[in-house]
Amino acid sequence: MKSKIWLSLFCLLFLQAFLHAQETTTTSVQEGVITDSKNHEPLEGVTIRIKGTTVQTTTNSKGQFVLRTNQSFPFKLQFSHVGFGPTEITANGSALNIDLTASEQNLTDVVVVAYGTQKKITLTNSVAQVGGAELAKRPVSNVQQSLQGQLPGVTVLDLGGAPGKSSTTIRVRGITTFNTNSSSTSGFDLSKNDALVIVDGSEQRMEDLNPNDIETITVLKDAASTAIYGSRATNGVVLVTTKAARKGAAQISYDGYYALQRAINKPVQMGIEDYMKEQQVAYGNAGLPIPAKFTDSSIAVWVNATDRYKYPLPNTWFETMLRTAPQTNQSVAISGGGDNLRSRLSLRYQDQQGIIKNYGNKIAEIRLNTDYTASKTLTFNANIDYRYNYTEVPTVDPINNFFHGSMWAVPKYPNGTYGLSTQGNNPMMFDEIGGLTKTRNDYFTGAVQGNWEIIKGLSFSSFLSARAYFTQGKAFANSYTNKDSITGIVKTMPNNTLTETRNNLREYTWNNLLTYQKSFGKHHGKVLAGYSQIDNVQTFLTAYRERFYNNDIQSIGQGANDATKSNSGNDAQYALRSWFGRLNYDYAGKYLLEVNGRYDGSSKFTGDKQYGFFPSFSAGWVLSEENFWDQIKPVVQDLKLRGSYGKTGNQSVDLYSYYASLSLAGYDFGGQAVNGYRQTTLANKNLGWESTTQLDIGVDAAAFDKRLNLTVDYYRKVTNDILLNLNIPATVGLIAPYQNAGSVENKGWEFSANYNGGGRGSDFRYSVGANLSINENKVLDLKGTGPYITGSDIDPRYIIAKGLPINTLWGYQTDGLFQSQDEITKYKATYAANTKPGDVKYVDRNNDGKIDANDMTVIGNSFPKYVYAFNGNFSYKNFELSILFQGAAKVDTRLSGALAEMGNQEGFTDEIYANNYWTSQNTNARFPRPVKYDLRNVATSDRLVYRGDYLRLKNIQLAYNIPASVLRNIHVQRLRFYVSATNVFTISKLNEWHLDPETPSGRAVYYPQTGLYTFGVNLQF
Repeated sequence: MKSKIWLSLFCLLFLQAFLHAQETTTTSVQEGVITDSKNHEPLEGVTIRIKGTTVQTTTNSKGQFVLRTNQSFPFKLQFSHVGFGPTEITANGSALNIDLTASEQNLTDVVVVAYGTQKKITLTNSVAQVGGAELAKRPVSNVQQSLQGQLPGVTVLDLGGAPGKSSTTIRVRGITTFNTNSSSTSGFDLSKNDALVIVDGSEQRMEDLNPNDIETITVLKDAASTAIYGSRATNGVVLVTTKAARKGAAQISYDGYYALQRAINKPVQMGIEDYMKEQQVAYGNAGLPIPAKFTDSSIAVWVNATDRYKYPLPNTWFETMLRTAPQTNQSVAISGGGDNLRSRLSLRYQDQQGIIKNYGNKIAEIRLNTDYTASKTLTFNANIDYRYNYTEVPTVDPINNFFHGSMWAVPKYPNGTYGLSTQGNNPMMFDEIGGLTKTRNDYFTGAVQGNWEIIKGLSFSSFLSARAYFTQGKAFANSYTNKDSITGIVKTMPNNTLTETRNNLREYTWNNLLTYQKSFGKHHGKVLAGYSQIDNVQTFLTAYRERFYNNDIQSIGQGANDATKSNSGNDAQYALRSWFGRLNYDYAGKYLLEVNGRYDGSSKFTGDKQYGFFPSFSAGWVLSEENFWDQIKPVVQDLKLRGSYGKTGNQSVDLYSYYASLSLAGYDFGGQAVNGYRQTTLANKNLGWESTTQLDIGVDAAAFDKRLNLTVDYYRKVTNDILLNLNIPATVGLIAPYQNAGSVENKGWEFSANYNGGGRGSDFRYSVGANLSINENKVLDLKGTGPYITGSDIDPRYIIAKGLPINTLWGYQTDGLFQSQDEITKYKATYAANTKPGDVKYVDRNNDGKIDANDMTVIGNSFPKYVYAFNGNFSYKNFELSILFQGAAKVDTRLSGALAEMGNQEGFTDEIYANNYWTSQNTNARFPRPVKYDLRNVATSDRLVYRGDYLRLKNIQLAYNIPASVLRNIHVQRLRFYVSATNVFTISKLNEWHLDPETPSGRAVYYPQTGLYTFGVNLQF
């Protein structure tokens, strides 16, 4: 219902704006093209205004503009653009060709930094920025995905994910910390490595943003740029600035696309004849009787059968359940205003269906940004954003059963019933009648800021924001009975169940800034002082009941009111209070200095550990401003050396960790069971911040009329005081608490190069770029504890140990396959007691005559050492082409589950094994002999580790801009059509497995990575 209301509102606003545009009468139309006077390249975003009025327009990507007005010719036009001097001419209706001249006092770009902006040329920190226009070239449902490959030092791991549940993580300069008390098949928990995201001044989630609302995204990477955020900045800071209102007549823009999604990888089951013969061998190798199904005569019947209901194929789930699914996105923005009041209103509706039935997500969103100028010295701005997000997924995940426990099941019979495996599984049945989990999220954020220029150079601003999440989830599992009409196997779920959750979050941020800047001759200084306070309150509730009257009644109060019901909940609250400051100084624009400091106090700690100080220092030297550079300047226009050193913190510890908390426990008292409370974990009131010190040395250069821009950075950062459970005497009788103990190092290089070519009178223009990030991660100290190892012999093992990267893959080395019984006898060290020829030969590293955990070693890296990207943008007349290649290297993937088992269990068996396993007639086979219900040959080892390196064409887009001469007749300023494709092709060793290289190690039971084929339109009038 909410979605329909939003869509109706969207259509009404769009129709009203369109009719208004059609009804507007114009007596004068002025066209023109604006270029850079130095290289004659078109300038996008130039503001053209009729002097003395609010009538204005802006140039498109070709530098073209069309201005309509009721005012008669002639009249004065004013041209303004960031970095260029103001220009004024008289318009008489003839086409204009205007060259704007760069302003000497503002030759370089302005970059968003913490609590303000800085000229790029005076920046002494390691900062990377990308514009919203560049991000918009890749239509995505999650903003984080669009950052992949865009910025050096930023590793975006795109793990796919179902609609509304995209699994994308951002890592800035590696992994700094870990949690040894939490792990999965992907290794130890690394969630505390997430970058801090600040949107328009307050902390928010990137996945809650409309990509079309973004003006810029800036990533702060070194300690000098992040220290002013103190205890939240160890993992880098991402600053997002949304689009503000433009002064002038109302401008309306529409951005929409229709896309088709498809799975880019579909693992292929071994052919029926090859699979059944392999099963013959597997049963024989295990010394088990060969089932009737796998006798030669039976195999012939199954292979030649035409009735696939009676003689089904082994596994067809990737063919029968994956589909092509649509995704649509519609956005409208209205912006305009006068000298005193300006607003921008944007609306968005997105509908993403799943490539598996019953997966889907819908988003409806509205954002209003407003600027108000009360006087020359007093201004206000405010923004409000509301977003409704609805997600639907099957309650019983069907994807696991694509691989496991669902062999030989008919997907669906003509009568609507489902086939069943011997285990009673059918992923299509789970998907279609197992029940749905529906999650509704209401997200709100609002902020208001006042700015007062007290005297010239001295200003004060106060910023207050609030954000709130309200999440309601219902996971309903249906009751049903299904009988396989061929095999007679019955699957019954006698009780339906409902688990309902309510999670709420409210957070308030108050920032106060006092800024003073002053120039004395060639000396320029700027001082910032600030105070910030954050309060966060969260509540969590969950309830469970079962045995509802039927599957349509899904209200928690209608379930059985008996001992099967349950509920639980908890509250959480924390606060952060901070004082911070920054000093910037430069002499003649060539000697640069910056000092930052933040004093943070967190409720997550107590006593003298509650507050921490996080300072940083940076300096730069602009060599290109020196006199001795004059002879080189015609070739290299800018060259800057910079360096920084500082300290940041991480307060991501569990709440109330320093309390001597009590847990509910039962005991016997006088023969009666009673409840009591007891302390289980020793409290540590000396628990403090994790802290990271970082050194950065960088070079920025621009050459060949600033067409070529280069940036190089070297960094080394060390994180200390990582939380570990150090040993305590057993006589204490309590679990050891967290203590600040561990240390981790990250060091590496970052390279970025961009070149702008063409132009200068030519219709052809282009820009090409590349970036490379190199990161080396190493654990320096665990204070005598560890190594910490998680996983098992049949799933990936990971280790955290001194001298190794975090989450290093751990297991056995192998030395091929045993070829004879004599070789086995002589070798002695075997994994299984009855090892046979064709089994894996595990290396006895310590030569003790046996294979056990003491023989394990490093077998792979779970995090890429190298991340790189190449991009290109080309235009000819009204055509545009953009491409993005992205990749990673020196990263490994460990396969497990059915992918590794070779059909030894009742699971999917990849076609790669066909006729490629060891037999006495095929001793040079790639894979060991299959042994039914025996996992001796799939113990975690280097045989199951594959290179995860890849190069991917991440995005390609072709666009056409309708000429301005055509648009003039329909009262439209800009009309652009485009087609694009994402995840077009991938070069990877994992292609032979039909697996995506970005997904983590394990059983590959993830929602498939998708590619999008998109048609879109951009309209402005």
